Amino acid sequence: MKRFDSTLFNQSLSEQASDVNLQINQWLKRGNKTYQLSLADFTAITDERKALFEEHHLVDFSWGNTNYFASFLASEPLFYKREYVTHLSACQSIFYYLRAYHSGSVTDKEIREAIEARYREYRGDLDRLIGSFEDFPALEE
Repeated sequence: MKRFDSTLFNQSLSEQASDVNLQINQWLKRGNKTYQLSLADFTAITDERKALFEEHHLVDFSWGNTNYFASFLASEPLFYKREYVTHLSACQSIFYYLRAYHSGSVTDKEIREAIEARYREYRGDLDRLIGSFEDFPALEE
């Protein structure tokens, strides 16, 4: 099997990236956060996302999943930028783990909603959230 040529894919995501960073910062502002994501913060999120694609052998042609988590986390009581970035990173990581685990049998929307529901159930406790999906990756019907 030939190696996937990701040149155009990466170029497309790179072109969208600045818009995504601006959108996340708008959500943070609307959520009355005292911080904004810097270019370095966003680059770290982007690099981690690319690593998750490779780790799970996935391709994601949009920023929709990251935007979903960034949006709902902007309204959560996360008082420090590092905390927000850590929670966004964890949600992204869980999402791509589940996307690979379920391999097309559930939609992105179902995965996102399951992560958000458990996040709220565990009140943002990342250890419980991550552990729950590692132990029970099946989504509730």
